Amino acid sequence: MVRHQQNRSAGGRRYCPPASAARRFWSAAWLLLAVALHAVPAMAQEGRFEVRSANSRLAGGVYYASARIDYRLSEEALRALESGVPLTIQLQIELTRERRFLPDAEVASLEKNYEISYHPLAQHYVVKNLNRGVQSSHITLFSTLRSMGRIVELPIIDAALLEPGQRYEIAIRAVLDHDNLPGPLRLLAFWGSGFRLQSDWYRWNLVE
Repeated sequence: MVRHQQNRSAGGRRYCPPASAARRFWSAAWLLLAVALHAVPAMAQEGRFEVRSANSRLAGGVYYASARIDYRLSEEALRALESGVPLTIQLQIELTRERRFLPDAEVASLEKNYEISYHPLAQHYVVKNLNRGVQSSHITLFSTLRSMGRIVELPIIDAALLEPGQRYEIAIRAVLDHDNLPGPLRLLAFWGSGFRLQSDWYRWNLVE
């Protein structure tokens, strides 16, 4: 009986511990953000990722790949970014060996992860290479996405690991990673198309 009385204030209302109140506040905040992002006008901007070009070259016994990728965020993804939610874009690369009567054999696969965040006080965007830990800042979203879309001399594989006389193919695509989104937005991404952004695979021969 005494414990029951201590959990109530003088006005008869139940007292919520600070930690519980904080959890409820942030849960409500994320829920409101998810609802706001879901309520997008019918004519909202559609997102699109597209690999425009790609090539590879051999230098110093190592194959390197370069590519140009166009990134266009959807209205939902853009609102999330400007609301303080970092977005992670994953660059997926696969190297396969061609076979005549069997499916191509996978030789190597790489993943490069880039995080975009917006800092409203400084009014700039930050791109962080999560694989290397380096980052750069940009004033506009256009320059941010343009910088991310320029892949230059990315090391793919040591030439000594390839079999002589075989044909190899590289494939590359860009994907908006859902796993790093906050819980409510991850659920929203499952049902909505605004966060399901990925390019088609772009393929070319390792040695032209």
